[in-house]
This record gives sequence, structure tokens and C-alpha cells, in this order.
Amino acid sequence: MTTPVIIPNDLWDEDDKTGSIVVWLYKDGAQVKEGDLIAEVLVEKVTLELVAPASGTLRIRVEPEVVVNKGDEVAVIE
Repeated sequence: MTTPVIIPNDLWDEDDKTGSIVVWLYKDGAQVKEGDLIAEVLVEKVTLELVAPASGTLRIRVEPEVVVNKGDEVAVIE
């Protein structure tokens, strides 16, 4: 079973439309635990935290610097 890692709708303010992954704190294929800080997302000069929604193997789908929107799937956890 896989769990999608999505950019939550409430991660940043309504007025901001897009952001970007600044850095993944784990490499693709790494083991993560639910609640681990796995990435930093930059929105309008503010860095926000993205946490793992489940435990398992992280599979990154979006590389750093790529523009993301609320609701986008950026990784999965297997």
C-alpha cells in the first residue's frame, strides 16, 4: 500500500498560489517514520515544513526547485 505525500491545502496562505521544494531531508528510497520532517517548501520567502503522513520507504516524485501547487503529489511512501 502506498500513501501519497501531497502539499496540504493549509500549508500556506490562501493568497499564495505556488511554492517549491527547497530540499528533501531524506534521499529517495530512505526509510521514514510518520511525522518525520521530510522536506522544506519555499513560499514567498518563507520556508515551511512538510512531514511524512505515514511510515515506510520514501519515493520522491518532484525534484527541488520545481514549482508546486497546493494538492500536488510530490512523493509517495511505500
